[in-house]
Amino acid sequence: MKISIIIPTYNEEDVIGECLESLSKQTCKDLEIIVVDDGSTDTTSLKLRGASKTGHVKVFLQEHKGPGAARNLGVKESSGK
Repeated sequence: MKISIIIPTYNEEDVIGECLESLSKQTCKDLEIIVVDDGSTDTTSLKLRGASKTGHVKVFLQEHKGPGAARNLGVKESSGK
């Protein structure tokens, strides 16, 4: 069963790298990581750009609409259970 991990983020440049690194160490291999940047004004989107190049993380950008809208976009783009 594929598991989707959805991370809404806004101005989290200090912690997003550590979060993604921790997820990459999980023993479950059938998972997808989706990060939705909710219009960050810091360097969060730049850090996510690097993470998306690995192919293990799907990154989506949207205008700042709040965490609910970011989660909804993540769910819409997910393929896991």
